[in-house]
Amino acid sequence: MNKRPTVAILVFICLCLSALGGEYSESVLVNLKGVGLEVKPLNIKSDNFDLKREDVEAHILEYLKAQEVRLLTDIELDVMPGRPFLETNIDLVHAQGPSHMYSISLELKEMAQLERPRDSVVMVAVTTWEQKSIGIANRSETVYSILDKLLQLFAMEFKEMNSN
Repeated sequence: MNKRPTVAILVFICLCLSALGGEYSESVLVNLKGVGLEVKPLNIKSDNFDLKREDVEAHILEYLKAQEVRLLTDIELDVMPGRPFLETNIDLVHAQGPSHMYSISLELKEMAQLERPRDSVVMVAVTTWEQKSIGIANRSETVYSILDKLLQLFAMEFKEMNSN
């Protein structure tokens, strides 16, 4: 049995895969110049937590700025392909005693065009990156701490994929 054609095919496949490796990335954050921010209205079913949407937004803006994640203005977002924006959702409900259950999500959303027949165009915001945390919190500081961890994950990948 002649092994030369098999070896040649394997070498060819390896060369093709290595050539693709230089341009392919598993991260959707590659070549992202910055992001917008949308903090959804907080869903808090408790009187024990002093969380306000404006405070959460200011906290996120300060954190991202400190992590050198560029925040795009509305004008920049309008001309940026995909119009990328981070969306934050915080849900908090009283469980039992001093305990509260929380759900915090951080999603990168981008506008995408869906294919439809006959010249109709459908644009939707799709989630391209996402991190969530669910747990128990007794204080507002815990919610901010979890939010910071999610923001740190985004900032680390953003910087790793866009460091030039």
